[in-house]
Amino acid sequence: MDKHPLSLFIVWFGAFFLLTVSAGAASFDIKPIRISFKARTHAEKLVIRNLSDNDLSLHVTVLKWSQDKEGKDIYEETSDIVIFPKILTIPKGEEKIIRVGTTLKPALREGTYRVYVEELPVKNTQFEQAGLRIVMKVGVPVFISPVKSDEKGTIGSSTMEKGRAVFRVDNNGNTHFIIRTLKVIGKNDQGKEIFSKDLGAWYHLCGVSRTYETNIPHSICAKLAKIDVVVKTASNSMKGGLKVTGGMCGRHPE
Repeated sequence: MDKHPLSLFIVWFGAFFLLTVSAGAASFDIKPIRISFKARTHAEKLVIRNLSDNDLSLHVTVLKWSQDKEGKDIYEETSDIVIFPKILTIPKGEEKIIRVGTTLKPALREGTYRVYVEELPVKNTQFEQAGLRIVMKVGVPVFISPVKSDEKGTIGSSTMEKGRAVFRVDNNGNTHFIIRTLKVIGKNDQGKEIFSKDLGAWYHLCGVSRTYETNIPHSICAKLAKIDVVVKTASNSMKGGLKVTGGMCGRHPE
């Protein structure tokens, strides 16, 4: 993960909304917003409170979570994580607990999963007549910590062609990190900043090398001497970049 307030809520709470046919949606609160299994922890719980005006029926699933080089999330069925119950109904204003457990022991690399809590649609004539139905679905990240955590992020190769700057962020460690800020800064030959762009970022899982890019207007690119890339996580910062030569700023659609 588009940084308006709703998308920020989606980024930090792992929630997204599925639109089908009808109007209105149930509302529920879920805590915690992520689960971490440490060396001696094999069971956790999610507490869900029904904030809507009606009884709420939910379906709970769990998937193994990985990412490709574009940072796209990939999900697979798994039996590594056990959840109970998988289907539940919560009366208005009440809360229930979902048990989340694993028998896996810490390995050399972190295990990454997501527990999805999805509202089950119910027949409602009023909503059907309205023609729009919003179904709420929330994804809670689940991590199985490695034997010894080693966060190790670096900025890999950086290139630019026709004003399009492309660079790579590598997670060479054995645990995920969350990118708080990812900034591309262009400076002229006097060291003055003449270009700045914040790029959206999120979870970066271990072993993943993700590519980011941004276009620089030709009128600015022609004045650049260098580009700095600065990435900050909760506990580390990474810096990289490249020197800019005239041949890198060929025209591109702006």
